[in-house]
Amino acid sequence: MLIGIFLLFIAIAGIVIGRDGENKQKLDALVDSVKPAGEPVEVSLLVGSEKRDFLGDARVIEAFRDAGFAISVHTMGSLEMAERVRDGSLPLHDFYFPASSGNEELIGFVDGSVSQQAYLQSNIAIVARRDVAEDLAAQGFVERAEQNFQAEPATLLQLFTSGQRWREVTQSYQSPLAVGVQTSDPTRSFSSSQFAYLMAHTLSDGNLDTPAAIAEAAGQVQSIFQSQGLTEGSSGDSFNQFIASNGQGIPMTVAYDSQFFALALRQPERAQEFALINLVPTVNIEHELIAHESAPQAEEFFEVLKGNRQVQQTLAEYGFAAPPLQSIVPAPPLEKTTALAEELERLM
Repeated sequence: MLIGIFLLFIAIAGIVIGRDGENKQKLDALVDSVKPAGEPVEVSLLVGSEKRDFLGDARVIEAFRDAGFAISVHTMGSLEMAERVRDGSLPLHDFYFPASSGNEELIGFVDGSVSQQAYLQSNIAIVARRDVAEDLAAQGFVERAEQNFQAEPATLLQLFTSGQRWREVTQSYQSPLAVGVQTSDPTRSFSSSQFAYLMAHTLSDGNLDTPAAIAEAAGQVQSIFQSQGLTEGSSGDSFNQFIASNGQGIPMTVAYDSQFFALALRQPERAQEFALINLVPTVNIEHELIAHESAPQAEEFFEVLKGNRQVQQTLAEYGFAAPPLQSIVPAPPLEKTTALAEELERLM
């Protein structure tokens, strides 16, 4: 350190004697080179668990660190975030990243701010064991679509509520269990609440504009969720549990399509054992980044997410930049999602 200061003193003395423009440039460069690097600003995020892998990617961590931020990521189901806002128990973080947009209550609670284009997108989908998806395609319940599959919610709803056994609809999974789909808790997890909304929307021909209509639809779709018993509170935990179990018990699960893309990125060989079933129509979700009023350098943080090329490339690999599918059911307002979740909780 003392040697560095001595050398800097010698250089400055020489430059003062020279007093020309070239030496001034050399001085600036020298001063910049010996400045101590500033410590990164520690930033805490509370996020929907489906974004945990993306934000934990080394390239994303590096991009934020290069911009002066050291990020720590904590997870919570997005509907649970909304509930914690209502009862005043939402934990304090610098940024919140739920799997929803239009979070007026959350923004108001933290006196926060959002930034245009500082959000991610993903679609509600189903991931199944590949052999089961192939069998369902042979039976006409799903269709092949390039490397993946697709299905109509109405067809799946009929299958899930038919009372049929897996051994009756698939050769590869001879289970006596009733056909169904694994989900996270629809009263705490935004992805499953949106799947419930999609099923309810299908049943009601889109008429979910009154409390009575929501209550009636909830009664018709509750069996899809009730048969599972207690489930995980976040889509990330539910999806990881499904993959770890090799789809035993219930060989298909509700997920964001981005979760399947993340699996394919991290474990390509493992991903080959499963298949993505896109829903047509589906619900397209915008994941909105919200800054707490006390968040340090919020605008600079927003800019990394929406403007950094490395971050943009990485989120595309994780499936968050994919355009919404052409056939979508508009994502409902958060209050309608919450109303359906509360009705399901009452019934279950």
